[in-house]
Amino acid sequence: MKTLDGSLYESARRSGHLREGTMRQGEIEIQARLFNGEYGTKWRTTDGEAFEILHFGEWNREAGPDFKGVVIHFEKSGEKTGDIEVDREARDWERHGHALNASFSEVVLHFFIEGSREQAFARTLEHRAVTQARLVVDTPAEPNETKLTEYVSIEEAVRMISEAAEFRLRNKHSAHARAISLHGADAAMFHAIATGLGYKNNAIPFLLAAQRAGLRRAGGVSGEALLFGLAGFLEPRSFDDADDITRRYLKPLWDEWWTIRDAMTRIVLDSKMWKLSGIRPSNHPHRRLGALAAVATGFASLRKATQESGAKGFRAFLENLGHPYWRRHWNLRAAELSKPVALIGSDRITDLLINAFLPSQPLDMARSELERLRGPYPSGRLLRASKWLIGSVEPKLMRTAKDQQGLLQLHSDFLALSPVEALERIGSGPA
Repeated sequence: MKTLDGSLYESARRSGHLREGTMRQGEIEIQARLFNGEYGTKWRTTDGEAFEILHFGEWNREAGPDFKGVVIHFEKSGEKTGDIEVDREARDWERHGHALNASFSEVVLHFFIEGSREQAFARTLEHRAVTQARLVVDTPAEPNETKLTEYVSIEEAVRMISEAAEFRLRNKHSAHARAISLHGADAAMFHAIATGLGYKNNAIPFLLAAQRAGLRRAGGVSGEALLFGLAGFLEPRSFDDADDITRRYLKPLWDEWWTIRDAMTRIVLDSKMWKLSGIRPSNHPHRRLGALAAVATGFASLRKATQESGAKGFRAFLENLGHPYWRRHWNLRAAELSKPVALIGSDRITDLLINAFLPSQPLDMARSELERLRGPYPSGRLLRASKWLIGSVEPKLMRTAKDQQGLLQLHSDFLALSPVEALERIGSGPA
């Protein structure tokens, strides 16, 4: 292999194993990832004009388009400020009645996800043409079980993992840089921490709650009430069924949420988005959201800690994070714990360090830290990835954070192929 810069891996990754589609991502998830800059910031319209989104504005809290106050620079017509609507199909502009709705009069860009055979047009109530662009989302192909018996050697696996880890780091670094350009450094970090606290089962709902609340308001006097309200966790049942301690915790949140609830109704998350069963008590979204509220409240301290001590400061802030209610409760219905428990555990802090903090740092520093950092306790995904690659669980392949990141990336990208085919695409020359 040549000197690692991620390009070799990127070439292999794009050589046919991905398919175009959105079956695994709902429309609301795509909106969250789009708002976060995960799909990039530059596209072309259906007419071929290049454009770049400079700022995504805010989630719309009233009836109408998805994002308000967006700033876009078009190649020919220059900079425009207006709204963005995101639909699954181009024809949804007409199907959903946007053309006859005055709330959509300020839309300057209509994103659609799936194409159609028939040409579709978008016009406002005033008959102004609305620029359209297709948002292409790639998803991994399904695994091909018939090829999973072709394994590679440990030496080959190590080389493949190094390539994949470098690609993953650079990809996360670029994604974080885009998020900074769209929302600012503090908001980008807040969104990344929220996603990490949601872990794999609730990452998108947590990201949405953070995006829709915003760091400034989430860290304000009503911030915790806002986060829990937007998440849909402040329901009459949760208060009525609670014990006295929980009621004392919930009452001020209710009092705050009641004054702003009507204005926020449109962007409260659907309860179906949350996964509450089959997860460890310490990972329960109620408790994790309490931790996110504590992060928002103390964000100035987090910023100072990372500026002064880098990764050590980031870890120290999270280790010392406290909350009078959530240090003694798993969720809003659980009895009080006999003794306080860390708001965020050691493995989750390491995960946040890897996925939220290091992507914000210079590449050389982040790479060095990943190589030095001991990875979290291997997850089920890591064990499956090792078995897919070499046919067994090999601790050597998942010792450091860099190892684990590379192994996860390989498994995610090339599960549809046998490890031998993946090796052939990446290359098996000397490192």
